[in-house]
Amino acid sequence: MMQAILTKLKITAKRLLGKCVYAYVYLKNSILELRSTPNAAIPPSRKKHKNSLFNFIVLFVERWRFFTIALFGFIAVYYGLGAAVSSKINNALDAPLAINASSPRYTAAALLHVLKTQVDDSPWTPALPAVFPAAVLDNLPNFQLGAKDSVRYFVKRMARFYGDKNLKEAGELLDYPADIWLFSQTGEDRLAPGSAKQYRKALAKISDFAASGDNLPAIETREAAYMLSGIENLLERQLSALHKHVLEHNSELLDFKADDIFYRTKGCIYAVYYMLSALSKDHQDLIVETGQYENITAALSFLGEASALSPASVKNAAPGEVFAANHLLYLGYYLARAQNYIKTVHNSINTYARNQMQ
Repeated sequence: MMQAILTKLKITAKRLLGKCVYAYVYLKNSILELRSTPNAAIPPSRKKHKNSLFNFIVLFVERWRFFTIALFGFIAVYYGLGAAVSSKINNALDAPLAINASSPRYTAAALLHVLKTQVDDSPWTPALPAVFPAAVLDNLPNFQLGAKDSVRYFVKRMARFYGDKNLKEAGELLDYPADIWLFSQTGEDRLAPGSAKQYRKALAKISDFAASGDNLPAIETREAAYMLSGIENLLERQLSALHKHVLEHNSELLDFKADDIFYRTKGCIYAVYYMLSALSKDHQDLIVETGQYENITAALSFLGEASALSPASVKNAAPGEVFAANHLLYLGYYLARAQNYIKTVHNSINTYARNQMQ
């Protein structure tokens, strides 16, 4: 995180320094030009204007150090305070889901809630240009990307299962690049729809699916098994990414990428928590009948523990290190425990489905 912030600040400072040097040279030449201009050559109406401009330029050149320090101070306050104000991660796990009265499906409501908290209730920071203070943030953008990508994964999985047009279109909208604010990435500086705008369209499509839930076939057991399998696979991907990063980078003195993968994984956990909780509500009778209520509760508990991890600085120390932490391994531990409980629930439901078919 610090490396990314320092890199952005260095680029900004370099540009500002270049502009300050250019302004200094320009103003110095302007002073020499004004001093060399005879008063007789200047109309009376412009003499007063000339004197005022000349005095301002002289003041600026004589006190350029003060103005430069003031400019850098303003930039530091603007970006520092602005980033601090906009750095709050929206990751509360106890928010109630807004259920469609005509079709109470918690899974669709969970997808809507997760995406809405990151796109509507918070600024979409991965797309913000450098003029915004939040552009220097690192943790929040990665969290938002992790949450958005997880919603896209579930939307596409549900689209394949239901064959629903709205979900298919929502998945395509969520494929839109996450870092577009106003211009496209073609290098031609053409105007393009912003990322957040496209994701809001995806929200509308998911909402349309939720409203049409009554028209879906009653395939509860197979639906629950299918979605649980998807959650298992998604957690397995996160675990593989965490372990791969630990193995490849734990020997580095400073791992500036550890916080990126840490917060992107936490964004995924945020989405998985709401999806698993929603599944347990949509299929409450099935969960109780198969005796898996305690396992679902345990899985949610471990996901909550993982979500609560919030170190001041994310460390990726060697696994055997005594005096340094490895927060990626901590996160992986909670994910692995949650995955084991989810796998138990999934296997139990599969067994129940086979018995029902006999």
